[in-house]
Amino acid sequence: MNLKQIVETLDATLLYAPEEWEKLEIKEVFASDLISDILVSEGHEQVLLTSLTSPQVVRTAELVGAVAIVLVHRRQAPPGLEAAARQHDMPLFRSTASKFDSCVWIGQLKKAL
Repeated sequence: MNLKQIVETLDATLLYAPEEWEKLEIKEVFASDLISDILVSEGHEQVLLTSLTSPQVVRTAELVGAVAIVLVHRRQAPPGLEAAARQHDMPLFRSTASKFDSCVWIGQLKKAL
């Protein structure tokens, strides 16, 4: 599946994304609110679902091979988070859905494809 399909499924709002973000292929989804858990996630071409809003989440996502971040649970992105996303060219979105619902909906999307 691609990032655009995930963003549409979650009805997510774009906070920052480089050109042609829609074409990014996503092989895995990882959901966590703990930096330590994110650091031990394995996989490439993954999207991170989280309610963490510190700039460190962008650096951590990049370190583990994530290609995008979706903030869940109606979290607002502070300016430092958006700035970090721009600096690392990491697509950043915001969804009002819960983390649980987001995982379920993405699972349904994956099955449909």
